[in-house]
Amino acid sequence: MKASVVISVYNCEDIIDKTIPKILEQNFPVEEFEIIIINDGSTDNSHRLLKNYDHHKNLKIINHKKNKGRCATRNSGIKQAKGNIIIFLDCDIEVDKNFVLFHVSFHENENIIGLLSNVVPNISKNKTKYNKFLSYKKRGAKLYGNQKSLPYKYFIFTATSVKKFALEKTGLLNEELKGYGIDLHYSYRLYKNFPDNLFFESSIKVKQYKLKSFSTALNDFKDYGSNNLPIVLNLFPELHRDVGLSLFKNNTLTSKILRTLIFNKLNKFLCDFLIILLPSNLCNHFIKIRLLFELADGYKHKICDK
Repeated sequence: MKASVVISVYNCEDIIDKTIPKILEQNFPVEEFEIIIINDGSTDNSHRLLKNYDHHKNLKIINHKKNKGRCATRNSGIKQAKGNIIIFLDCDIEVDKNFVLFHVSFHENENIIGLLSNVVPNISKNKTKYNKFLSYKKRGAKLYGNQKSLPYKYFIFTATSVKKFALEKTGLLNEELKGYGIDLHYSYRLYKNFPDNLFFESSIKVKQYKLKSFSTALNDFKDYGSNNLPIVLNLFPELHRDVGLSLFKNNTLTSKILRTLIFNKLNKFLCDFLIILLPSNLCNHFIKIRLLFELADGYKHKICDK
């Protein structure tokens, strides 16, 4: 079998009927790929809605009795997958009919171990500044474009394919991690085995439906700093720089002074003011800094103020 599509589902009743049918309408031989849906203990009607699709011969549904997190859902999919290429999809992603075909075709290049799709928001009007920041053409993987090896910190698993033998060599995801940080942790492990083999492909466009508000993102980053980040940095302390927290790598007097001068309420207020004042794109830098402030705030209370 050429490919396995692993879809993580949690409380997606409002989006299932927009996303699942698209992956079932692929321009690819049905006998050459499988779809594995993992319902991660959803408490809404996701379980009932998924039953509408379980008659498809290349589709399998796995139900977790309780919510275990996205690492656990992906691991369940990896364990069941028979394809040589595993394509990971979040449940709010809509793909076109050539999605699987394109991923399989690009993987014919032996140099490609992992391939990231071009994720764009499913809105064209009334985007918030934060939504525009997320889709900005000079941000993240888009900075590198096609045909260039992608840094691990930009290799996210929202709509991404990886050769199965590479996943087997790297091992399963850490189920202790939930929420932000799981992609960085696994991508870095993957990168250590295959340092020049992660890529981005702008032509494989997918639409993302569930877009977070800026306030929700700030809360998520603070939670990331408090919970997942200490685990990740304890395992890989060299990643302090990649998350923008080099000043937190040690507790020397100089580091403490610099942290106090930079990560304080006044600078946070100035960022908030400039984000409101400046137009989109011009405020992107301050959105990035503001997210970093929340990350640092969560992390410092967990690590530095013991």
